[in-house]
Amino acid sequence: MNTPHYDWVLFDLDETLLDFPVGKALEQTLQLHGIVANETRMSEYRELNHRLWGQYNSGEIDAQHLQQTRFSPFVPEGMDPLMMNDTFLQQIIALSQPLDGVLETLLQLKERVSMGIITNGFSLPQRGRLAKLGWHDWFAPLIISDEVRVTKPAAAIFEQSLALMGRPDPARVLMVGDNPKTDIAGAAAMGLATCWYNPQGQAGDCAPTHEIRHFTHLAEIVLG
Repeated sequence: MNTPHYDWVLFDLDETLLDFPVGKALEQTLQLHGIVANETRMSEYRELNHRLWGQYNSGEIDAQHLQQTRFSPFVPEGMDPLMMNDTFLQQIIALSQPLDGVLETLLQLKERVSMGIITNGFSLPQRGRLAKLGWHDWFAPLIISDEVRVTKPAAAIFEQSLALMGRPDPARVLMVGDNPKTDIAGAAAMGLATCWYNPQGQAGDCAPTHEIRHFTHLAEIVLG
């Protein structure tokens, strides 16, 4: 049996291991609260949420503010916007599924290498989806930006992960993700090897160690 090329594989979560079904979850959330889920409301949410995430990632607002504010234009009078936000996150958990090729690849890797996750996101849906799939014991460390109060691509989130891993040789650690900036550039700046999961073949301003179109190609890169 070949010696793996890497001792550790760190994964992004959203749109790398699991889908993030925002559209369906938002539609279900609005309907459950008696609100017509028309395109105007959906577009208004997407624009507001995008702006708030930009402020959150730059440190201008905290997670509580983001989650409360993004639903404030839609809630019925007298309802706490966080109730609608919680419904939305529960819908994300219920609807989310592994992306194509992920399960079979993780099953190949988990007996041969150590696996962890570094994800920008909120604790409830990130942990909830892993628990739903029975994957919560597969990854250590599990670093969630909401819990550590720092987001990728900041060096601090990768530094914390490496510390929890016992400070392995960064060259023996592979970071896998779909975002050229937060996943690939952030990890490369810390000396980690990188694998850009790029199923659409998009152009990106990054220089990953590896690039894959389909997730199953990862096993050959890691295991040789």
